[in-house]
Order: sequence, then structure tokens, then C-alpha cells
Amino acid sequence: MSPIRRRGTLTCLVVLLLCMASSSSWSAKAAPATSAKAPPAVMGKNLLANPGFETKRSDHAWMPAGWDTFPSSLPTVFFGRDTTLVHGGRYAVSVANLSTQIPMFHNWSQTLLVGPETWNKDLVFTVWTRSNGLQGRAYVLLQAYRDTITKMSRIWKIPREDAQTRLAIGKLDDPLMNLGWDREYFNEPETEWVKREVRIFVPPSSNIVIVRCGIFGTGQVLFDDASLVMAAPKPPEPLPLNTNLLRDPGFEGEGNDWEYSMPPYEGLVVERDSTVAHSGKASIHMEGGLEGVVSVRTGVCQIVMNRDLSKKRLRLSGWVKTDSLKTEAWIMGYSTTLDGDVRGGSPPILDNTHDWTPVSIEFDTPPGTYMVSGWFMYSAPATGRLFYDDCSLEVLGPAKYLSTGEAPPKPPPLPTR
Repeated sequence: MSPIRRRGTLTCLVVLLLCMASSSSWSAKAAPATSAKAPPAVMGKNLLANPGFETKRSDHAWMPAGWDTFPSSLPTVFFGRDTTLVHGGRYAVSVANLSTQIPMFHNWSQTLLVGPETWNKDLVFTVWTRSNGLQGRAYVLLQAYRDTITKMSRIWKIPREDAQTRLAIGKLDDPLMNLGWDREYFNEPETEWVKREVRIFVPPSSNIVIVRCGIFGTGQVLFDDASLVMAAPKPPEPLPLNTNLLRDPGFEGEGNDWEYSMPPYEGLVVERDSTVAHSGKASIHMEGGLEGVVSVRTGVCQIVMNRDLSKKRLRLSGWVKTDSLKTEAWIMGYSTTLDGDVRGGSPPILDNTHDWTPVSIEFDTPPGTYMVSGWFMYSAPATGRLFYDDCSLEVLGPAKYLSTGEAPPKPPPLPTR
């Protein structure tokens, strides 16, 4: 467990005290959110510990028990347990941020061990939120993983890095797999209490579920009265042929339908741009982050969770514009199965300077696909800039291997110890 520390400069604290109602600040990682053994899940029962943030840790004056905070170590972010603005009970929690120079997703989180009782069922996460001077985006997120290292770190009650060492798993051989994901972004600057809800299907072999409530921007967001319940699985949504499955494909909205993947490189920008567009009034603009220790996949994506995407032929496409780009820009689709992610095809790659250019790939999803992610990205850090617009993910029909007799695509072999 990381040590408990208070962070922040006097100037930042004065600003927060003048503008925001927050009783205390917290910016170190808190205690593990679950006990070693996963409690049996009951349909309709709240699975979260301390869902209303009413109970404090025994070893701290105000930190709510059962919850963690994102350990950014930045002096511009503050976590608090609030007594003034609450939805129910006596307490709520808040996260406040003063700078986005280094992009980070600051959040409260709780991690749960789960087992077969949740497999092939839905989990529904609801929480009440209140925005106070928000500029950027806040979010609630529900994730399901097969993560052996985190599972054992919880059972052994040791840090994840120590569990990885004990398991003799190298850093490049981490078998962690993302099996379920649903996030709701919101960007209203000022709100009263609003109920937010996300829902995922839990595939077999999932052993870790994480709920997160956070901010990617500046201002303050408060959270209260969280709930995570198990429910009967919803049937998959229909998948009509030759129909775009992506929401807000031309970035005409506020960008809240898209995931932004950004390493914490200073000055990195991924944002909606209303001055450049292939069609309509906007595109997504990426640039900056000129210094970073490694080259990292950066950009936007959408994740489509639908069990009926298994054994389908898909087309991912879009338009890209580059300006003096000294790295590679490309699109890619990934199919998630219980055996790993399958990368779709060889994408066209652009760099340097190009006017709006269409890019497209077609790929087959393997049997047992639970979700597909469509990526529009580039490698950061790098100089130059680029734009994506008019993106699309379509089902073209059954996978070709069903009629040709060829072997379906397979994920790379899982790491071995």
C-alpha cells in the first residue's frame, strides 16, 4: 500500500477553497478496495463496499474506506470527502484539477474480485454526479478484466508489482486482458445531482471488475451514492449490414462518444476541432507531446460490446489529413476473445503532409468475439499534426473463412511463465 500523503501548493489550495466546497484533499493511492475473498454475488445486491462514502478508514481522519485514488503525484489535483454538497447521507467525494498540461484521467476507483457467479451476466454501475466549474470531460467507467496479477495481489494483500515478481511474470508478459468496457463521459460545466449509468456483459474467465469516477479536464466533480449490481444479460443489439456502428462518426457532437487514449506527455493534444473538417463542421485533431520515454499508440477509439460480432466481416474506415507529421498515422480494428485480442489486417499508413485521404481496412472477427474496438491513431511523441473525420465501422456479412474453409484468425500466444 502506498503511503498516505497530502499534496499541493498554497496557491492551488487557496483557489480551491475560494471556488469549491471540499473539506480535505487526497492524492496518494488509498488502501485496497476489497478483501482477499470475493463475496458471493447476489442479483440486485449492491456489490460495492462503502457505496455512499460514509465510512472512513480506521487509519485516516477522513479518507473513505474501500476506495482508491489515482496516484498522479501532480500538485494540481485534489481528492476530497465533502460534507457540504452531498446527494445522500452525510458525505460525498470529489476530485478537482487545475491543469491539463499533462493529460491524466484522475479518478476515484474500487476494485472487486469476481468469479463464475458473475459470468454471462450483466453488471450495472450507477452513481450520482455533480459538476462544479467543469471544463473538459468527467466520466464514470465500468471495466471487466482477466488479470491474474491484480487478483493475486488482492489475495496476498501486497502491491501489484510485488505480486508480479512473486508470480515470475515479466513486465512484457503481463497476461492482463480487457474483456468488458463501458464509459459515459459528460461535460456540462455546472449541474445539480445527475444519475449516471454504465453497463457491461461479463465474459467467462473475468476475475477483476473496476468502477471509476473521474475527471479529464479542470474544475471539480463530486460523486455520491454509487451502486454496482448484477442483472440478467441484455440481448445483443441488432447488427444491420452496411450500417455505421460508431456514434458521432463525424465529431459533430461534443466528443463524449469517443475514448481518448493519451499517454501523460506534456503538451499532448487530442481534441475536437471546429476549424478543420472533411465534411460537416468538425474533426478530431491530434498533435504535441514532443517528449516521451517511448513511442505510444495515441488517438481515439470506440468500443462496441456485442456478442453477435463473432464470426463477422467488418470494415473500418475514415478520412485522415496530415500536416508535417514526423511519425505514422493509421487505423486499426481489434477483436476481443477469451484467448486474446486479434488485430485486423494491415492498415494503410500515412505520414508527412497529405490532404484528406480515405483509409480503410476489412477484417474477419474470430469465433468467440465479445467486443470490437475501432482505432484512429498515431504514434506519439512526434512533431506535426493530423486530423480524422467521417469514421465508420460496418458489418459487411459473415466472416469469409466460414465459406472458404480457411482457419479463422487467432490471437498471438498468451505469455508463458
